[in-house]
Amino acid sequence: MKAVILAAGEGIRLRPLTLYKPKVMIKVANRPILEYVVRALAQNHVRDIIMIVGYRRERIMTYFEDGQKLGVNISYEVQDKQLGTAHALSLAEGKTGERFLVLPGDNIADPSMVKDILASDEPYSIAVTESQLPSKYGVVLLKGRQVTGVVEKPESNLGNLISTGLFHMSSRVFSHIRSCASAGHHDITAVFQSILASGERIAAVKTAARWSDVVYPWDLLDLNARVLTEGAGAVAGTIESGVHIRGNVQVGEGSVIRSGTYIEGPVRIGRGCDIGPNVCLLPSVSIGDNVNIQSSTEIRNSLVMNDVTIGPGALVSHSVIGDGSRLGAHFVAGAEKAQVILEREIHVVPALGVILGEDTVVGNCVTVEPGVFIGSSCRIGSLRNIPKNVPDNSSVV
Repeated sequence: MKAVILAAGEGIRLRPLTLYKPKVMIKVANRPILEYVVRALAQNHVRDIIMIVGYRRERIMTYFEDGQKLGVNISYEVQDKQLGTAHALSLAEGKTGERFLVLPGDNIADPSMVKDILASDEPYSIAVTESQLPSKYGVVLLKGRQVTGVVEKPESNLGNLISTGLFHMSSRVFSHIRSCASAGHHDITAVFQSILASGERIAAVKTAARWSDVVYPWDLLDLNARVLTEGAGAVAGTIESGVHIRGNVQVGEGSVIRSGTYIEGPVRIGRGCDIGPNVCLLPSVSIGDNVNIQSSTEIRNSLVMNDVTIGPGALVSHSVIGDGSRLGAHFVAGAEKAQVILEREIHVVPALGVILGEDTVVGNCVTVEPGVFIGSSCRIGSLRNIPKNVPDNSSVV
């Protein structure tokens, strides 16, 4: 059995975090989202993977290479224009074999979900799950176990069963893709309607397994908190005397946790970090590799990516800090209920600090209001209050 992973998209709703990397390469609990997908396949002995890449594809191909480090075999096909999911899948024609899996690269599926759909004996199957927000996804209409239709982001209430984007396919799907493309339709929903119209059947595989989709930047915080609860704590770095560690905490090789630091798990710390003294890391925090967190800083429910420096006396709560960013002394990003406008839609987020892109430098004594987005490659001068979003490549002096 082969698998096709669709990983060509940008993830524009996750800007500024996707300015320099595709959505699938954003790290959650110190692993790219796409790596969780690959590992779920490997755990089910699906080791031949065709990865459809496009936007910033070098970030994916450099990281995964041929897949050997994860025990799989990865080949790549390039989607130069992101016309749609069906168009992306069409690039795998002639390489899949008779039966194969299709997975989105930007969702985290539990390995048991892959196991469930592998057990299906139908030519076409869709893994479906219940959702409290079905209007964000493709709602699957059923008669018994058989799919009667898929409605993408319905405006009316058609039910709460949604497609997870995990499919078991027959190679006959490619003829339907070609037919839909000739009519100007490049989405997978149109392909399913074509399959049904031809008289072929599509089965629904209901699953209660964990499935997580990241649509907006604040979704990363919820997903990070969930993933961190899995796995056991392990300390490979150096822990100085006077450090207090409680709960599930992982510390990577070469990291140093300095005296007086308090860590309450779940917390994951990468390799080569220097943390403390007297730092406080509270639950649901991921710290990437080569991160320097200086004295008397407090971080809670946040993702701090690789190669970040956070100066002394900082407060970071319910925030995402992008790779390579440097935050000066007494940086404050506290969390409160926030209204965020994305794509002309107002989203009310119960608790949100700052979403800060890659390679941004922030001076000393800067306060960012809750729910503010600061772009990548920005420069923020000292003694500033940031009350509104800052675009990529901007300076605030």
